[in-house]
Amino acid sequence: MNFKQEIFPTESLKLVMTEKGKEIARVWVYFIRNDLHSKPYALIEDLFVQEEYRGRSFGTKMMQAAIEEARKKGCYKILATSRHQREAVHNLYHKLGFKDYGKEFRMDLSDLPY
Repeated sequence: MNFKQEIFPTESLKLVMTEKGKEIARVWVYFIRNDLHSKPYALIEDLFVQEEYRGRSFGTKMMQAAIEEARKKGCYKILATSRHQREAVHNLYHKLGFKDYGKEFRMDLSDLPY
């Protein structure tokens, strides 16, 4: 069996909110294509709001901006990840219209013995 490798560049976007030159919130949006759809999908990663700014809708604003960017790119869906214990983030995603759709599986390559 032989494998053929095709490399496709993935476009990404980092949205940053600042106040007085300090980063107070960020989110990464990755635009991913595959053979199943003619349009890309968006993957939301690393939504973060500095602790002292939480509870003031900055996370909501960052996610709304990320959703708008996905719309501009013509994405057919958006995936967002979150760790199990982050209930506030889960509530935010639900409030914005995301559904708990499945599981994410992870492998930390640094943990492998080979």
